[in-house]
Amino acid sequence: MPVQSRPFRWGVASLVEQPMPELAARAREYEALGFSDVWVPDERLLRNVYVSLATIATATARVGLGPAVTNPYTRHPAHTAAAIATVDELSGGRATLAYGAGGGLDAYGIRRDNPVRALREAVRIAHLLFRGETVSFEGEVFSLRATQLDFGPPRPIPVYLAARGPRILRLAGEVADGAIIGGFAEPGGLRYALDMVGRGIERAGRRADDVDVMSWLYVSVDDDPAAARTAVSKIVLASLITSRPILDRIGIALPASLREHLDARGWRYPTETPEEAARLLPDHIVDAFAVHGTPERVRERLRAIRDCGVDHVSFVLFPPKGTSTATLARRIAQDVVSPLSPGVTA
Repeated sequence: MPVQSRPFRWGVASLVEQPMPELAARAREYEALGFSDVWVPDERLLRNVYVSLATIATATARVGLGPAVTNPYTRHPAHTAAAIATVDELSGGRATLAYGAGGGLDAYGIRRDNPVRALREAVRIAHLLFRGETVSFEGEVFSLRATQLDFGPPRPIPVYLAARGPRILRLAGEVADGAIIGGFAEPGGLRYALDMVGRGIERAGRRADDVDVMSWLYVSVDDDPAAARTAVSKIVLASLITSRPILDRIGIALPASLREHLDARGWRYPTETPEEAARLLPDHIVDAFAVHGTPERVRERLRAIRDCGVDHVSFVLFPPKGTSTATLARRIAQDVVSPLSPGVTA
């Protein structure tokens, strides 16, 4: 299992809803609140991730930034490497590249074939190009012929892999600079994921310090615990569905009524409202995939997560009804992170 030995960091995501004219101001506020990094999604047909990252880069001076996460299918990994290297140059060396297997690609007629192999090759291509090498590469999925970044000199930009499943978590430990553990909020799920990352580290003969381990946390904070629980419930239901193959490995037991509900709907992405999902899900499942409740309860949960051995948390914000992501970010920085990290805003 990776051992935490670096300063603990707190990042933030969920800029997806932000109109472009307001993006720079929101990023500056997150930086002022003290968050260490800001992440922008690259999925579906959201606003272009690299335009968004460039906007954040020019609006901020300190925070790290990157896509969380891109995939190796919609762009050739060499084009992705050039895009993030451009953002890195613009930001003065603050970019990180984060890959995942990709979801929803069938909407564009893209087949997600052999994701472990595709991600392994994508990480390899990125590392080679970031070293400034002229790369000839013949893989099972991708190839390059005497290709290099035509600007630079490049920096060895960190490359992370995000996953819940065992094979990609092990791959992250084996080849990546960071592992993003997706959506586990209880020690049982985190220890399973950390064990998988640790096996990859051991297989490659690496050290635990070689891999920054981030917990990607769905979070909602409110003085009304029920409001916070409802805010995260739909994403918890989605996480439960996508975690179906490993539920037994992370100690999740489904009530018969919930299993029947999911079986009847073919375990498809949920159409339920947050309120409907909240009524459907028992507490132990909501707790397994999200951190929610009063500031005191969220701090308690985060202490347990930190004690599992992760190095880094990134908050994915789910504001309670009637509030905003900006309000939630301020609440987390001031009432949750600050008491946990004296002298650090977030």
